Amino acid sequence: MSIVVSILIAVAVAIALVLGSRLWFDRVQKRAHAQRIGIEALDGRRWREALDLLVQALGKDGYTQAAEVTGPSGMPLAERHLSRGSSRVLLIYKHGTSYLIGAAALLDAERRRQEAEMDEVIVATLGSLDSDALAQAARMKVSCLDGPAVWSKVRDVLDTATQEAVATEAEALVERPRRLATIGASVLGLAIVVWGGNLDPSSIASFAAPEPSPPIATPAPSPAASAEPSVPPPAASPAADTPAAPQAMAAGSDEERRGALAKAITALPEVQRASWSSGSTMIVALRPRIGIDRGMEAICALAVTYPLVRDVRLQMEASGGAEVRWRRCA
Repeated sequence: MSIVVSILIAVAVAIALVLGSRLWFDRVQKRAHAQRIGIEALDGRRWREALDLLVQALGKDGYTQAAEVTGPSGMPLAERHLSRGSSRVLLIYKHGTSYLIGAAALLDAERRRQEAEMDEVIVATLGSLDSDALAQAARMKVSCLDGPAVWSKVRDVLDTATQEAVATEAEALVERPRRLATIGASVLGLAIVVWGGNLDPSSIASFAAPEPSPPIATPAPSPAASAEPSVPPPAASPAADTPAAPQAMAAGSDEERRGALAKAITALPEVQRASWSSGSTMIVALRPRIGIDRGMEAICALAVTYPLVRDVRLQMEASGGAEVRWRRCA
């Protein structure tokens, strides 16, 4: 096998591996991250707001809202009466990612449907569904939507700012591993051809590098030039060869660092309260008349003392909950 053919095969294999790795991260990993982040974003909203978004999304499937359901005391319930054609549908919503819908919940949903004299019932949650519940739902007039199914319906009716925030964070999570995978795929593609074709790596280097030109003869220095005293080069400063000392890592366990960061953010004059909603997300409520940009500037300034703040997804809430943004410190 000639060197040219081997290099062409190496390029083809490397391109195939690079395209495969990028397809994996862009289509699979990025979508999975966006789904998880989107479900967490819905979980961070009030249950009535999330339910209204779900009803709006179901409108694309032909459902229209008929009435809001209230309890015996007049308080609104996480239920909606919908209609599609001649069928009347009861929508039961369970807000929160910790829900696990089982067979008992479906039996209760069926009882609620009969009491309301509805034709169908939909049980939706940001959590998950038990395998037994799925089997039982198939035998009943019950449709089930878990967290991923709810997100797939709601994501297109979300505001543009939330959609862009979810997409940006998902892209940031796959950027570094995708770059490393691209480099690894290129190296692996070349290594496969070198190993499979018994090709000497030095031959590839000699093929790619041009032959060195013959050295140009330099005339000998004249006696006058050689008589000039040689000036020794200046000595290198010892400080220039000394690498900077690495920054010391913060001591303590993960729980201690997380707790200390929450207390430090809460102590800021711009912040009203700060609390962890998940292992990587912190909800920060700002004080009245404090903008989100000003709050982020104060929080990110803590990175010198608390480096953990750079790895945290911040759900910034302006006063009164009028504005919610998801941010990260650079």
